[in-house]
Amino acid sequence: MKVKKFNVLTVPLEVEYKKPILGRVFGLFIWLMLVRVKKFNLTMNGQPMFSFYRLIVPRFLKGGGIDAE
Repeated sequence: MKVKKFNVLTVPLEVEYKKPILGRVFGLFIWLMLVRVKKFNLTMNGQPMFSFYRLIVPRFLKGGGIDAE
């Protein structure tokens, strides 16, 4: 089956580092564990019409502190 479409979805995640160096190393490890490739199939009346792949990548945002709302 031929791949017709491939797109990238970025998911924002808020993080706050207590220890900057150790936090970034752990963040890299978590980022590698959260990267996923999903295949989606669009079917109509039981017949496959269209399929595409989506790469899901987390994007870290700064935040999550005590003063955050």
